Amino acid sequence: MTEDDIYKLLSCAVQPRPIAWISTVSATGVNNLAPFSFFNVASRSPATLMVSIGERIGCPGEQKDTLVNIRDTGNFVVNIPSADSADAVTVSCDTVHPNIDEFDLSGMTAIDSQSVTAPSVMEALISLECETHQEVALGTDTLVLGTVVTVTSRAGLLADNLHVDTLAHPFLGRLAGPYYVTEMNRVAQ
Repeated sequence: MTEDDIYKLLSCAVQPRPIAWISTVSATGVNNLAPFSFFNVASRSPATLMVSIGERIGCPGEQKDTLVNIRDTGNFVVNIPSADSADAVTVSCDTVHPNIDEFDLSGMTAIDSQSVTAPSVMEALISLECETHQEVALGTDTLVLGTVVTVTSRAGLLADNLHVDTLAHPFLGRLAGPYYVTEMNRVAQ
């Protein structure tokens, strides 16, 4: 199978996927915002997230701006998008020149993070500020592990028990192709 076919098969088989809307800043101060659906929790203690970052789309062998910025600064923010951000997530997926600020392009608001140099997305449901813990080369991709150092959430999102009413605050998930999912039927455990 070709790499393209393998990607399609994996994207089809593993769905829905959470979206890491990763914000970074370049060494020259340009903000970057890009969605990644090859993402999940890696560890509870220490709180660690993992994201798989592939090559720059349409540029074989070239690194994505997100990975370049993470390497240059040692930090990033995983923003969790809400359903009403679907259009902005799609726009921020475009491959653009490294000097273009995807916050401006997508109409999202960059705000200062509390613990890292990368900005957070004001419109995100939750922002998880991460310091790079480790990188693992994995074929054409790079697995980045980030230790969560600060978490912020949209006002009124988290209940006292740290649960979220996902009907009131629908999260955005990724399906295969150009499709997203916002709500699923709840199944009792």
